[in-house]
Amino acid sequence: MKRLFITLFVIAVIAIFIWWRAPLIGNEWSKQTIYLGLLDAWYGSSTDDKAYAMWIDDDSTEGVFEVKAIADQVGIKPVFAVIADRMKPAVADSIASWQRQGAGVVLHGLRHERWKDWKEGQIEEDIHQSILRLHEQGFDTAKILKMVIPPHGCNTKAIRKVIGQHGCQMISGATLVNPDRHVFQLGRIGIETGTDLITMRKLLQKAYDEKAFVIFGTHSSIPEIFSAEKTLEILIMAKEMGFCFEPYE
Repeated sequence: MKRLFITLFVIAVIAIFIWWRAPLIGNEWSKQTIYLGLLDAWYGSSTDDKAYAMWIDDDSTEGVFEVKAIADQVGIKPVFAVIADRMKPAVADSIASWQRQGAGVVLHGLRHERWKDWKEGQIEEDIHQSILRLHEQGFDTAKILKMVIPPHGCNTKAIRKVIGQHGCQMISGATLVNPDRHVFQLGRIGIETGTDLITMRKLLQKAYDEKAFVIFGTHSSIPEIFSAEKTLEILIMAKEMGFCFEPYE
């Protein structure tokens, strides 16, 4: 009984520590959230002079046109996580054009295959082929943001090693706010149809006060969970709070 009490107490302390240092929404806990939360808590306070934000939309399907319209209305630059070999020509041409206008592009796999059980060489080849395919489609591969989003939220030692060797940051599947822009593994806060705006406002206020780095995540490729209305409202909310949407200025 005593051992159980101590174990529960330690778990509670860790949970409170993560919540305080690396805020997350509601009870969206996962192995990645706990792992990354502990890393971020250990990392320490933000070294930034203000709070930053970024909006990344995954998968690069026809939903990107609605994403671009929202970004233009808010007055921010969107970031597109592209699946290099699965974009339709009209989508690829448009995102490449928006990239020239300042939109961000990050890697999200060649064909969105699971990297979970892949060896380092396979992951390396997937990244290499993604860059070549984007170059063929007219993207400026020299200006691809130094970030990689492993497909399906996979997170293994091999994945982390390869991404680190490329000098990139890794966008994980952890649903939390980052201490600042400079940590290796970055979490995201998803915006979906069920996202509670009051909870989001509280989280953003806390993140702003701590000069944290918030990455918003959407999947315009999945109409069932993508909410243009909530995405617009939350992005406006963050901008009005004072978040800077130029994290790599």
